[in-house]
Amino acid sequence: MIEQNDQIEGLNPDGFTTMANVAKLYDVSTSTLRRYWTDGKFPEPILLFSKNYFRNSDLLEYNRRLEHETA
Repeated sequence: MIEQNDQIEGLNPDGFTTMANVAKLYDVSTSTLRRYWTDGKFPEPILLFSKNYFRNSDLLEYNRRLEHETA
């Protein structure tokens, strides 16, 4: 299970983060991220320059939802 991460809150909401960096932030593998977004449990990335990037605004929203679920 992916858990809330306080480091996500420091992301620029208008920016993008690579899949590898998101995996590091949440301490999961890229395969786990792929499985979660395929199952609809995690924001889906976009393809930029042949790489998967996540919108930081999506990550911030996801992190806030996790915070409310655990509260």
